[in-house]
Amino acid sequence: MGKHAVRYILLVVLLLSSTLAAAGCSSQNGEMNDAMAVAMADPATLSAALAAEPQRVTEAYRFAAANAEILAQMPCYCGCGEMGHTSNYSCFWQTDGGLELHATGCGICVDIAQDTLQALRQGRSLYDIRAQIDADYSRFGPSTDTPPVSANP
Repeated sequence: MGKHAVRYILLVVLLLSSTLAAAGCSSQNGEMNDAMAVAMADPATLSAALAAEPQRVTEAYRFAAANAEILAQMPCYCGCGEMGHTSNYSCFWQTDGGLELHATGCGICVDIAQDTLQALRQGRSLYDIRAQIDADYSRFGPSTDTPPVSANP
């Protein structure tokens, strides 16, 4: 076998291995995974009071714990403003950092947090997320007195 044949075989092997490596980095349907990472609190850091809650609820608490500045810009529409809540964040955590159990029994609070989480993973701006939350949930009741989104990142 000549030098050219060996080089040709090495080139083919190199190209084939690069193609396989690139294919391994894509999802099952051939598209690149474009979900954005969003900070989440470690489940071990959550209060034992949340241990029996469904995964969807504890995930919302984990998201709220790690993203106070985001959920503080999202209103809640469950009527909790009458309880003194000022945003969706208030449904999960008190201003002193203590656990607020309100969201464990309120699907609207959890849904708003989950919708915010999913929209962030899709790369949407806080401004767009807030507009969607207002559009989707305003029919349920009065909103908390949440200031507008501070910036449109």
